[in-house]
Amino acid sequence: MRRRSNRWAILAVCALCVATASHTTAQAPAKPALRRPVMVIDRPPVRVLEDANPTFNAIAMDATDKEVFISNNNKASVPSILVYPTQFRQTERVMEPRRRIAGANSRLGDFCGMALSPENKEIYTVQGEDTEMKVFPIGGTGDLSAARSLTVSHGSADVYLDAVHDELYISTEHINRISVYRRVAVGDEKPLRYIQGPHTGLADPHGIFVDPKTDELFVTNYGNFRETIENDDSESTANEDSGGERKRDKPGKVKVKPPRKVLPLGPSTGKFVPPFIAIFSRLATGDAAPQRVIQGPKTGMNLPLGITRDPQSGQIIVANSGDNSVLFFDGHANGDVAPVKVLRGAATNLKAPTGLAVDPAGQELWVTSWENHLANVFSMLATGNMAPTRFIRSAPKDAPLATFGTPGAVAWDPKRQEILVPN
Repeated sequence: MRRRSNRWAILAVCALCVATASHTTAQAPAKPALRRPVMVIDRPPVRVLEDANPTFNAIAMDATDKEVFISNNNKASVPSILVYPTQFRQTERVMEPRRRIAGANSRLGDFCGMALSPENKEIYTVQGEDTEMKVFPIGGTGDLSAARSLTVSHGSADVYLDAVHDELYISTEHINRISVYRRVAVGDEKPLRYIQGPHTGLADPHGIFVDPKTDELFVTNYGNFRETIENDDSESTANEDSGGERKRDKPGKVKVKPPRKVLPLGPSTGKFVPPFIAIFSRLATGDAAPQRVIQGPKTGMNLPLGITRDPQSGQIIVANSGDNSVLFFDGHANGDVAPVKVLRGAATNLKAPTGLAVDPAGQELWVTSWENHLANVFSMLATGNMAPTRFIRSAPKDAPLATFGTPGAVAWDPKRQEILVPN
């Protein structure tokens, strides 16, 4: 579910160019400087530093066959679906998967979300930089082509299968939308229903969990908000842009006239709101308001990603990537409430946790830890700075963090005259 996008690198370079130009102007003599910021587009880097180790991201559990499926979204190590046994002898070494799906035919990339149907022997995958939900056989291995695919919106962050009602839920980040499809949907099939619009409050939705017993839909939100209209499936809801006029004749359809002149951008609707969990009725549709929202400083949420529920206690469990923790909320939590317990600390091995999966048979919680290449297994009773009962490594113990420990901003190397851009 964690995404890495080149657009942020380009924007960062532009920001650095603007700052450099401003600094130069300030140091120049009284004579006005004519330098203008330059945008670097489609230019290869001088060199690239990459983490060659798999990064654990999305996770799904097959409790029947006692297998866990973990996505690797690291392009430098061949994006893949990695399959491990749920029971294994602990080792500090890199653990090889039982089998994997990877290769040119699989066309896996920025692998954000994954769901399983052990009953139908299928794996469902979505990728942030792709417009296909790809379906693979659950027992597949090697360089497989998808058994079928469904056209979805660009920017898909997660997919969840409601096995009871045979429906797939897909979140889309930038258009603040949840789409619901038939499990067997294929090609350009339209969703059965969707949740989108100003009353939904959705703000960069990511993780999804559906509880068919309580008929509730849980969605984690980063908090990056902009106004969207109901059933908008476009990259932008603006009526016009610098390339010409944009007019909407039908919901979700945008016609672009040939450009005539450069038009000013309309007022921005973007803003940042505190991250939150929105809880909707499972059958909510259109511009529906959530039934309740968990949000506020007491929650401790910071970049919430994966979400699930403890089938025994009903607690809502969230992978809180921003502060390396897992948060547990009361099942009926609403408003600005503190979690009932928190997993956090050096002993937990958590570093940018992303995905969650519950093994009901073993009463265990699996947590993928993206930044330090770990999948950690905890007792459902674990709390505080408690170590996992066991873990899987996809990289050597002394391997650098997936982010190389770098900050999220560009830097200037005056000695080599180079711009350093973390991506």
